[in-house]
Parts: sequence; structure tokens; C-alpha cells
Amino acid sequence: MKRAIAGALFAFVVVVSRFVVAPTAQSTSCAPSGGLTFVCGVQNPEDLVQVPDTRWLLASGMAPGSGLHIVDTRAKKVANLYAAGASNARADKTRYANCPGPLDPKQAVLHGLSLRAAPDGRVTVYATNHGGRESIEVFELNTAGAAPTATWIGCAPMPEKMPANSVASFSDGSLVATVLIMPGKTFEDAFAGRITGAVFLWTPGTASFRQLPGTELSANNGIETSPDDREFYVASTTTKRIVAFSRSDTSKPLRTAQLKEFGPDNVRWTRDNRLITAGMIDNEPACGGAPKTEAGIRCSRGYIAATVDPKTMAVTEIARGPATPSFTGTAIAMRVADELWLGSFNADRLAYRSLK
Repeated sequence: MKRAIAGALFAFVVVVSRFVVAPTAQSTSCAPSGGLTFVCGVQNPEDLVQVPDTRWLLASGMAPGSGLHIVDTRAKKVANLYAAGASNARADKTRYANCPGPLDPKQAVLHGLSLRAAPDGRVTVYATNHGGRESIEVFELNTAGAAPTATWIGCAPMPEKMPANSVASFSDGSLVATVLIMPGKTFEDAFAGRITGAVFLWTPGTASFRQLPGTELSANNGIETSPDDREFYVASTTTKRIVAFSRSDTSKPLRTAQLKEFGPDNVRWTRDNRLITAGMIDNEPACGGAPKTEAGIRCSRGYIAATVDPKTMAVTEIARGPATPSFTGTAIAMRVADELWLGSFNADRLAYRSLK
């Protein structure tokens, strides 16, 4: 059975058979609520990443057929980039020789995202996928037109029974992906703070991902790489930590940021070279306190967004908001100009608010 699970916040699907996250019923109203304004009509937009130096955000769709989305943060509109009916595929057989073929947009269940802009102007998007196969799907983003377009170019299959939660890239094309719940572990283990996951590495030309020793954490979730390729950072949701590792020696953590009121989900860089993360408030009285079961993370909870200094691991809160039934399951925060945009693993919309 595939079970959608989370600690204080993790948007993940544990694969044991063929159950997938179904679209979640939300309020039919798109009116502002709880200090948030919404862009509706995008199902389970679990992760967000900004196209560099533009107004555009990419959003994943963690529901069957939701696809990859482009968000115009000025016009407050969203459109599909790779969804049911898409035919924009061109396989790169050299780099992704073990990929069996194009991703079926109708089956795609896209989760964590990573974006890599190359010096030659090419922009590559990586997305974890649970639909039809467990894989990292790869898209080439064309930013030359009035709005970005995406072409599927390949995939890197995950090892059997090792579904990826989040992915990040290095400049040489190598990928690191988190597995939140490995075989033999359960989400009950994760809620109890026991080790359940790890980080896996894939390098171009290799057949598969391999586990990086020393990266085993409780509920390995969001992941990001450093600009100089020397480090990577992993969210351990149920222990409320973000852990820094050396790429050259993963045997033990380098540094740890300890959060207090929420479990970090996705992790991303800000323009001022800090890490940004977000998650649901743990101790929500209306939900009976901190989540202990899957039902606990479906309960409407407030959110917190914070930044982390990657050198000192000091945490700075930048925003928080109350429980809002029309927007649950906060999984990512991205700052665009003076606005904070929020993604969710459990909503049918994106949210944004002013930071002024």
C-alpha cells in the first residue's frame, strides 16, 4: 500500500503497492482567508522553485495527472507545463540511458523539485515522481519566450522500493535524493523520531542511485546543495532539524539547525544566500497537539516559514499564520519580491501573502 505520510510536515508517498495520493477536497471558495490570498485550480502543489531572475515559479503536482505547473507571480495565474495531453518529450539517451521512456502525463505524481541553470543558458528541472514508476524525471525549461515551456528529456529510476521524496542537483549533473521511509520502517517510526530514511546519490553514466553512508535520519525530507557543490542540506522533519553534510565525506553531519515549533519540509536557497523552509505548526490545539498519525497531518494547522544561515545554522522566523481550512499542509515557502508564496501537499491551490 502506498501511504501518504508526514511528520510535523512531510509531503510524501510511501510505496508498498499502488495506492496514490488522491485530490483532496477543499473549500470551493477562492476568497482570501487567514491572511492568505489564493491561486486556485492547481492540485497538491507540494513544492515550488523560482526560475532565476524572473517572476515565474514552478510548482509540482502531487496528485495523478496534476503535472508540472508554471506560476506567474505578477498576474497571479497558473498554467500546466507537463500534464495530461502533453506531447513535449525528447529523450536524452546518452545521459539517461536507463530511463525506460517518456513519463505518461496522466500518471505523473510529481513531488520535490530542483532547478539547475547552466552557464550556457540551459535550465534543467528535476522532479521526484511516484506515478507509473519511482523516478527522478528530468525536464528542459525554455525561458526564451513570453512564458517558459518545458520538454521532458529523461529520467533516473530509483532503486526498487526506495521512493524519492526530494531531489537536488550538483553542477556536474549528479543528483542527491532523499528517501523518507526505507523498507522495514514505518511512519510510526518516523513520528517516534527513529531513523527511517537516508540520502541516495546518482551520477551521470551510472546505472542507479547508491545510498550515502551516514545520512540516515528520521524522516529525510527536503534537500538542497550548496552553490560551491561542497555541501548538501537535509531536512529531518520529525526531529525538526536541518542537517548539513559534506559531499566528500558523509560519514557524520557537519552542522545542525534545530527548529522549535515546526518540522521543516522542503528546503530552498534565498537570494541572500540563506536556506528557506516552511512547515505546519506542531502544537495545534484544535488538532489535539502534535501529529501522531497520518490523520494528524490532515488536520488544519497554522504554518511557519523560516530561514537558516548555512554557516551558523541560526534560524530566523520570517512569517507565520493561523490554521486556515481552505489551505492545509504547508510544505514550502518561496519569497518573490515582497511576497511569500506557499505550496501544499494537501490543497487544491497555492497561497501568497505580503511580507511588508
